[in-house]
Amino acid sequence: MYRAACLLVAVALLAVPAAAQKTAMLPDAHLDAIVAEASGSLARDTVVALGERHRVQGSPEFRDAAEYVAARARAYGLSDVAVESFPADGKTTYGVFRSYYGWEADSGTLAEVSPRQETVADYSKMRVALADYSNAADLTADLVDVGAGVSDADYAGKDVKGTIVLAGGNVAVAHREAVEERGAAGVLSYQANQTTGWSGDYQDNVRWGHLSPYNAENRFAFMISLRQARAYRDRLARGERIRMRAVVRARVRPATFDVVTATIPGTDPEAGEIVYSCHRCHQKPGANDNASGAAVILEDARVLALLIREGRLPRPRRTIRFVWPPEIAGTMAYLARHPEIARRMRAAIHMDMVGGDFHTTKAVFHVTRNPASLATYVDDVAAVFGEYIVEGSRRAAA
Repeated sequence: MYRAACLLVAVALLAVPAAAQKTAMLPDAHLDAIVAEASGSLARDTVVALGERHRVQGSPEFRDAAEYVAARARAYGLSDVAVESFPADGKTTYGVFRSYYGWEADSGTLAEVSPRQETVADYSKMRVALADYSNAADLTADLVDVGAGVSDADYAGKDVKGTIVLAGGNVAVAHREAVEERGAAGVLSYQANQTTGWSGDYQDNVRWGHLSPYNAENRFAFMISLRQARAYRDRLARGERIRMRAVVRARVRPATFDVVTATIPGTDPEAGEIVYSCHRCHQKPGANDNASGAAVILEDARVLALLIREGRLPRPRRTIRFVWPPEIAGTMAYLARHPEIARRMRAAIHMDMVGGDFHTTKAVFHVTRNPASLATYVDDVAAVFGEYIVEGSRRAAA
C-alpha cells in the first residue's frame, strides 16, 4: 500500500484527467494499474542487494552499489541512465559545501589481551564495528574511561596519552579531544543514537559512528554496545587494568561522490521536471536507512516506465527524474554542477527510511505543509497523498 501511494504522488503531479474516485487526482484505472504492477518482491530484492554492500560515501562498495542501481535502471528501460562522479577530495567545493574525503577499509579488529583474551569488535563480522574514516593502526594500549569524552571536565586528572579511551559522547568529538588534543591512540565508543523517549531500550545495538570526513590524519575508533561499555566501565571502576590490541587496515583518501540518475521523458520539455530522490549510502546492512528508499524509487521507476510504455498510463507532460546520490554531499555536488536541472525542478519526492517496522521504530506518518508565504500546489498533492495513506491504513486495520 505504501509503495502504491508513493507511485500515486508522481502520477498525480502529471497532466492527467481530473475525474477521480479513489483519490481526488487520479482516475481509478490508472491507480489500479499501478497497484497491480507494483512488486514488493522486486523492491525487497533491491534492499537485499544494497544491504550486502558497505555503502560509505566515497568507498569502493558505494561505487559498486551505484553500478548495481544503474544496471537495474537500464534493464527497466529508463532513459538517460548515468553514473556521474564528482571529486570527494576534501578540497573541491559545491556551492557552500566543501567535499568530504573518501574512505576505504579492508579490516579492523579490537581485542582485549589482558586480563582476558577475547575479541571486542571485528569489522569483518559487523561493518559498524569500525568507525568510518578511521586510518591504519597496529598497537596495544591501556583502556581508560573518560565518560562522555567530549569536554575538558571529562579529562580532568586523567593522563590519556597513548591509551585507548572509552567514551560515550559523539565519537568524532571524543576523537578530537582525546586523540588530537591529548595524544590518545584511539577511541572505543558507545555513542548513543539520536535521543528519543525510548533511548537506551536496545542495550545490545551498536551505533554506527564516523570520525571527521575532513581529517586525513584521523587515527581510529571502534564502536560497541551500551551493554559492553557498561561492563568495561564497571571493571575499570573496580581498578582493573585492561589492555587492548587494535589492528586496522583502512585509509582516508581522495575519492568520488557517485550519483546515479535516470529519466522518464515528458512530452513538454518546457514544463519542468518532477524529481524522485533518496540517498543510497549507509553502512552495511543499512536495510531501512536507506536501501529501502533507494529500492522504492527504483521500483517506482520500473512500474511507471512499464505502464507508460504499454500505454496503460499516459506519458507525463513533465519529465520524471530519478536521482540516487550520496546523502547531502551528492545532492549538493549534483545540483551545483547541474544548475539547469535545479531550475527545471518543480517538486521533489524524497524517500528516506520508508521500510521500517513502525512498531519497532515507533514511527508516525505526517505531512508538513510549506509556510503560507511559499504557497504551492504541491501541498495539495501531499494532502491527497496523506489521505490515501490514512485511508489505506484504516482499511488494513479493519
